[in-house]
Order: sequence, then C-alpha cells, then structure tokens
Amino acid sequence: MDGAWGDAERKKLNWAGSKTVGRITEIAVMAPVKLGCVPGERRTYEERIRDAIANINTRHAQGLPTELGAVPTIHFGRIMLIRPEQYLVYSKADCIQYVEETIAQDGTGCPIPKPFDEYGDGMSPLNRPTPADGFRTWVLTTVEFDGDLKVYFRDIARLLGRAFDSIFENCEDFPGTASFEKFWQWIRRYQMTTQLFYAPYADLTVARLKQLEVFKSRFDAFVARVRTPTGRRVEDMDELFDAFLRENQQYARNFPTAGGLWTPDGCDEEA
Repeated sequence: MDGAWGDAERKKLNWAGSKTVGRITEIAVMAPVKLGCVPGERRTYEERIRDAIANINTRHAQGLPTELGAVPTIHFGRIMLIRPEQYLVYSKADCIQYVEETIAQDGTGCPIPKPFDEYGDGMSPLNRPTPADGFRTWVLTTVEFDGDLKVYFRDIARLLGRAFDSIFENCEDFPGTASFEKFWQWIRRYQMTTQLFYAPYADLTVARLKQLEVFKSRFDAFVARVRTPTGRRVEDMDELFDAFLRENQQYARNFPTAGGLWTPDGCDEEA
C-alpha cells in the first residue's frame, strides 16, 4: 500500500461504506491477525492482541481511565476476535478436522472444527489444522460515534496514536497511525458494510448525553432539598432554585466545539 495512489486505486477502497443516522455514524472493520509468534517473544500475534484488548477492558470495568477516554465522540465500541473454529462451522473443507460428535453417520449435522494451532508453523503436535492451511483469526471492530467518519479517524490518529497502534500492529499490513493517509487507506481496505444501524437517540451527541446526565443528578439533588420527607415545600425554595440555576448556567459557556471535551465543572480547558 506504499506509494502514490490515483483515483482508480482509491475507488477500489470504497467498496464498503458507513451509515449515519442523525448525528451518529458507525463503522465496522474486520482485519486479519498475523500468523506465528511476535519477533523476540514467545507469544503469538493473536495472544498479544488479546492481552492488549484485555488490559483496556479490565481498566474500563474497574472504572479506571483508558486510552479511549481521550476521544470525546465515542458512544459505543466493541472489539471481537473471530477464530477459524467459529466461522468454519458447517464448512466442508478437506483440510479441516471436525469434532466427531458433531457429525451424524450420514454426514449431516453441524460439523464443528477442532481447535486450530494458532502458532501457524504448520507443525501441530495434536494433529490439528493450522493457520498454514489458509485460515486465520480475524479482529472485528465496531464503533458508533458523533460526526464525520474521516474526522473521527483523524481524532484517533491524533489522540490515541501509539495506543491504537499497539492493538492493530498485530494485524496484516497495518501501517500505523503516523502517516494518516496510509492509515486511512488501511481502514477503508478492511471496512465492512453494516446492513442495519439502529440509533434510537440519533440526535443526542455524547457531550449532550453527559450534560443531561449531570443535569438530572443535580435536579434530583435540588428536589431533595426543596421537598421535605412529607412532601411539604421548604420555605426558602426561591433561594434554592436560584442557586440551582446558577449551578447549571455553566452549560451555556462550557458546551464543546467539534472535537472538544465537555466537563461538568465549568472548566473551559480542552483535553
């Protein structure tokens, strides 16, 4: 994928497209994981990408900051590793060995392949099929975000950079994010078309959702202050309501521009 690309070459990369509903855009990218071991390591590329993904997932589950928090437009993100044993179910390739219990005597049933040897060296001690037979693991990434597709990936390259590379450098011909045009071409090469994109709150950006979340929390706290446990209103409600309005006036002066971060504390800094 090095060198200059003309219009004809670029057009070949546009066979898949993203869908946009309201202000939200989606993308799905499915790329092949490299075979064999990482140079200088005993881990395979598949093991290394699993470790990198697990590290992000664990920190997110524990409420700790992750690299993805630097991108302010992401609604949802998913990364899935799809093994040959999964996508070759019901296949009939001669080189594949199947779990005998999944095949009926007449050859029917749901033939499930035996586990593949992920080292990819063609030497399987358990006589299993290997990626050398032409099958490998694929990594499927799906993301929903605010705004334009190319702007989003510019944010990925600018805000994540090396953190993004540490995952996808385990995939074939990944050029890294340093050269955006090469990175963009790689994304387009492995992009898949999403047949259905359902977005029930398509006009609400991530920043707006965060704003509404904080507003609701503060409104609940305000109601708790102005209503007694018996439901009677406190005498100084006007003063409390004025304080509530002052507390939430920050929304007018701190709502983000495109690509900016929204924070609920009135700070005008962008991360």
